Amino acid sequence: MLGLGKDGSEILIRRSEGENPRRLTPRECARLQGYPDEYRIVVSDTQAYKQFGNSVVVPLMGQVAKLVVNRLQELNWLPLT
Repeated sequence: MLGLGKDGSEILIRRSEGENPRRLTPRECARLQGYPDEYRIVVSDTQAYKQFGNSVVVPLMGQVAKLVVNRLQELNWLPLT
């Protein structure tokens, strides 16, 4: 399970009984935010956690925008395109 904090460095992943939880790696944070594995992280881990913590998940927001537009068109609040 995840324990949420203000950035990826504070998200803890449970391990087996008796083991300390671990934090997400910067790469795991990037993946959660929709960055491809080819994306190069060229800053320190601390800076990467801050940057990914401030990111917006672009693929997700694109889908949300499509749903909003469709719903507004259904309600006749936007013209059909």
